[in-house]
Amino acid sequence: MGGGVIRCTIGFSIDRSNDFSEQLERRSAAMERSFRDGFFRLQQGIGRLHDAIDAALVGDEVSAAERFTTGLADLDSCNDELTALGEELVRVRADLFERSEVDASDPLVTREPFFAALDYEGIYADLLSHGAALPRHVFWDEVATRVREGGSHGGLRLLDRQLRELQSDLRSFIAVVESIGRLRGRVFARALHDTSREIATVMLGYTRLLTTFTYLAILCEQASALQESALVADEVAAAS
Repeated sequence: MGGGVIRCTIGFSIDRSNDFSEQLERRSAAMERSFRDGFFRLQQGIGRLHDAIDAALVGDEVSAAERFTTGLADLDSCNDELTALGEELVRVRADLFERSEVDASDPLVTREPFFAALDYEGIYADLLSHGAALPRHVFWDEVATRVREGGSHGGLRLLDRQLRELQSDLRSFIAVVESIGRLRGRVFARALHDTSREIATVMLGYTRLLTTFTYLAILCEQASALQESALVADEVAAAS
């Protein structure tokens, strides 16, 4: 489902369910909450830091300090949510590919070979024709290559890498903001205002992560559809 791309990242069926898929759905729902709450805290934190700049420019040092402190706390909370998101992502990957008790006949496991058979060119062209894709070199090519070669496992590992890079960029931004907190007045305001590049890096990191979640959800749905079509064809052939 496109409306909840993180909850549906690995493409759950609406026609069947079992304890395994329900467990993965709960983990996916937790990932979505962490992504949503973390992004909210990031935006709120950036807004409060800008309020601190405005207060400093008019000489209100008390308000500037208060808003700076709450803004920095929001960034720390965003970092905590990214940590939680990463932990759930690791658990999803482990549940799918590293647990010995996973049923080898589960559709989410037997679907893996179908990723190599997807028409990636056709899928991208369809997305592009509906305004649902960025230029090929902006995220799509890397996602398509990873999933074609490694299935959903490859896609989840890509998400894990992008998440770690995003969190690294966020922590670097937090460190810059913390160092600015030692300044005062217009010097403080100017230094904090000049963090636009760091902010852009983190915001676009979130955009990249969400886009990859979106593309992976679509590819998982397509692989599941191909698998189900193959099962129907086998049943028809057996019946005849």
